Amino acid sequence: MDYFDLADPHDGRLAGAFAGAKDVRFTLVSFDTDWLYPTSESRRIVQALQSVGAAASFVELSAPFGHDSFLLDVPALDRLVAGALGAGF
Repeated sequence: MDYFDLADPHDGRLAGAFAGAKDVRFTLVSFDTDWLYPTSESRRIVQALQSVGAAASFVELSAPFGHDSFLLDVPALDRLVAGALGAGF
């Protein structure tokens, strides 16, 4: 997991990994305490998605649980997911 590089099979271009995703909507969520997948990496993914014309949004949530925040009770995440699913995501 620490050595996974999504851009590697695409000549180092992260956008290349998303070239066929133009008709997909993405919502990326980052937690401010996640050191395994920091917010800066999520922002890079959003930029790569947008560079190929994919609809991508980004939200950074505050939670004290680090990387495991998505597994625990974070009401803001629940609302975000419910909203995204209700919006046809």
